[in-house]
Amino acid sequence: MAKNKRVKIVGIKPATLAMFEGTLASVIGLGIAILYSLNATVKMAEATNSVLRGLAFGISAGIVSIIVLPLIYFGIGWLIGFVHGWFFDVILHSSGGVEFDTEE
Repeated sequence: MAKNKRVKIVGIKPATLAMFEGTLASVIGLGIAILYSLNATVKMAEATNSVLRGLAFGISAGIVSIIVLPLIYFGIGWLIGFVHGWFFDVILHSSGGVEFDTEE
């Protein structure tokens, strides 16, 4: 039979929430970078006389965006997550915490 247990959370480390939000933002940034890369590759291939040269230039710009954009999104997401975590921690401490019911 499942045993119910009540757990009270009275604080959170802002860095853990920041890491979660930064990772989520970097995944979103990777999706946007892939779409940008495909768009840049198609536009460069249409703009040049040689399809191979256009694909090469488009892919090089896309690869740079696939590497750089998720890092930028992670940094911004981490900062926003840290602020969220700090506010959440302050509110948890001042309100006495949040209670959860768990099952074993």
